[in-house]
Amino acid sequence: MKINKQQTWIIVGGVALVVATFALGYWVGNNNQKSGAEPLSSLSSTDMEHAFGSVKPSAHASKEQEPEPAAQSLSGLVAGLEKKVAANPENIDQQLLLAQTYNELNDRTKSLKLLRSLNKQNPKNAQVKITLATILMKSEDKQELKEATQLFDEAIQLKPEVGSMARMYQGEIRVKLDNLSKQ
Repeated sequence: MKINKQQTWIIVGGVALVVATFALGYWVGNNNQKSGAEPLSSLSSTDMEHAFGSVKPSAHASKEQEPEPAAQSLSGLVAGLEKKVAANPENIDQQLLLAQTYNELNDRTKSLKLLRSLNKQNPKNAQVKITLATILMKSEDKQELKEATQLFDEAIQLKPEVGSMARMYQGEIRVKLDNLSKQ
């Protein structure tokens, strides 16, 4: 089986994406510990119950009493996270988590609005730039893809150790831009 150049880049990019995701998670986790971010254990049982519904539904529960679907449970969690962000607006980690949660719930507009605001308020925060860029790079819009490339360049200037990951993402963006120009 012959693999062409583009397939090779896709395979390498996929492997690198997995490694980069792990590395970013490790980096974010270490930054949370250093910044004194509030641990998840600070959530009360009421917060957890509000977010995920009751732990054990009744064995003879009717259809109306079934646990909430996951999206509704997540929206309850979002409401709690929004309150935490409002109460502690200087906590960038919580705002990043909220923006990523919006994105996961397919509210990309809210996610990008929050991330762009964070980027404007914190122009020297590489983590904000990377988070914004990784969401923008999923777009099919050429301007958003170019913005993501620029954000990765800025993140590299601020934090050179993210260079390998950022360059890998920029390679994915170049392939995507190339494919879009061929359409």
